[in-house]
Amino acid sequence: MNTRLLGKIVYLSHCELIIDINMKNRYFIAVGAALVLGALVSPALTPASAQTALEKRALEKRAEIEARYGVKDAVVRYDTRADMMKEPYRTGAEYFMYPMERPEMTAAPKGYKPFYISYTGRHGARYAIKDEVYEKVLELLRNSHDAGKLTEAGEDLYRRYEVFYPNVAYRGGDLTSKGQEQLHFIANTLYHNFPEVFKGRTRAEVISTPVPRVLLTMVCFLDEIRTLDDDFGFTVDTGRKYLPVLEPNGSKNPYRTVVATKESKESAAAMKASRIDAKGFCSRYFNDVDSLERNYGMFTFEDNMRSIVMDIQCLDEASAKDNMLDIFTPEELFNLWEVRNYNGYLFWGFSPLADNRSVTNNAAILKDIMEKAEKNFASGEIQMDLRFTHDTAVLPLVSFMRLNNFGAVVNDPDEVKNYWRSDQIPMASNLQLIFFRSKRNPEILVKVLYNGHEAMLPLPEAAPSFYPWSAFKDFYGKLISEIK
Repeated sequence: MNTRLLGKIVYLSHCELIIDINMKNRYFIAVGAALVLGALVSPALTPASAQTALEKRALEKRAEIEARYGVKDAVVRYDTRADMMKEPYRTGAEYFMYPMERPEMTAAPKGYKPFYISYTGRHGARYAIKDEVYEKVLELLRNSHDAGKLTEAGEDLYRRYEVFYPNVAYRGGDLTSKGQEQLHFIANTLYHNFPEVFKGRTRAEVISTPVPRVLLTMVCFLDEIRTLDDDFGFTVDTGRKYLPVLEPNGSKNPYRTVVATKESKESAAAMKASRIDAKGFCSRYFNDVDSLERNYGMFTFEDNMRSIVMDIQCLDEASAKDNMLDIFTPEELFNLWEVRNYNGYLFWGFSPLADNRSVTNNAAILKDIMEKAEKNFASGEIQMDLRFTHDTAVLPLVSFMRLNNFGAVVNDPDEVKNYWRSDQIPMASNLQLIFFRSKRNPEILVKVLYNGHEAMLPLPEAAPSFYPWSAFKDFYGKLISEIK
């Protein structure tokens, strides 16, 4: 008997292969080549009989890490020191630059097309957070030079800083030109990855925090989409009113409730004491560190210089001719990063020493995302929900979602750096939820992208890199309902 085999292929981790075969007509079509073609073949929705294998792909990494290292809700243990010694700008953490990459997307299951996008993103690359960071360092170096309190290396630093300063004067907190480029790139990539969303009339609801660099970030993103799509329209609003669903931990949020625990404060202080040698750093540049400590603060100077030097990666080439990385040793940069990273974990991660309110507060963002999605699915009037905010919102949001490693529960302070990493919340970092539907299947699927890359959630997948929207809602709805 001659047959025709039409195969739907799903490729799983550990080289597992599922073939759904239908028998038709009288000849055979080989399907093995589909494995080689990879993303060119649309995976099928997983049959119930194979669901266990696919759950293993999505969840087994977390189980393996917990069994081996005792760390919950992590998918990998990093060799963080090696990564940062290889790429020193990673120690800049919040100043690290967005990965300008276009990774290949796993194809949607057959028949599924994208129809709705929810985007929550941090502003693009900026200057150091305040003018005074730049100005106080200049004033300190100038006064110390006049008083003869600089070493030879200090005099050299002063000369170099005087040349550098005009590039950043009065720009504290502003979006840089590289920051603008990042948002054009992100919007352009989103448009070309999911063109179906932009076919015909496309409408977006847009909200932003009322901070100039965030508003300009929003403008760059929208400008790129408008350039690509003549039929794109949007409504936009900004103000403190939206902070509960844009930046719950923001100091200007009228409903903010964040308190650091005594245990977390003590642990942070112990980490700093064990890692930082501010006197050793400052002694290279000042011959009277006691005076420096009284009038400015040794750690304050080291930390401010770290901000200035790490932010140089955010500047245009003309402003970044002297990167000044050599004023630190690699070990000093790593230690400064580890201290700041640990503080971030205590505040924005699931630390056993904290009450985690800074994380659970941000469930309000996810709740609003989910409610808006359901509303917009029903009306069909809105195809994009766009939110522009800060790292202080995006980071605890992805921690609450247990996305990738951000939900890691690490008991040993010395091990936090190998699981929870603030260099993974770069300038312009963003969370994208891309929704897909099929005319033949009522289940909506969601693809989760973090900084443009497919991300992992602690949920079983319907197909590789696609989560059932019903399971997504049930899982996170339950977590949200349990918040006290």
